[in-house]
Amino acid sequence: MFKKTLLTPSVAKIGLTLVLLIVSAALWRAYVISHIGDTFPLGFPFVFFESWGPCRPGQNCAEGRWWALILDVMIWYIVSAVILARRSRQT
Repeated sequence: MFKKTLLTPSVAKIGLTLVLLIVSAALWRAYVISHIGDTFPLGFPFVFFESWGPCRPGQNCAEGRWWALILDVMIWYIVSAVILARRSRQT
């Protein structure tokens, strides 16, 4: 089942990865904002950027995590590779 070509990069895999990353981050952000009004995350399943407020002038009210962004991209790339492999196997 696991072939060497599963994780080989392609335009379709990278495009689907970006779509899944953006859509999942937007949906998670909307869910969190609807329940907690003063925090604004980006990223799912790992939050790679978060801001909160209200923020006073001169304060840093945001935080970014590179490792979380890298893990998110890796997870969504694997998911997109599996989705595209199953789709090509069905046709």
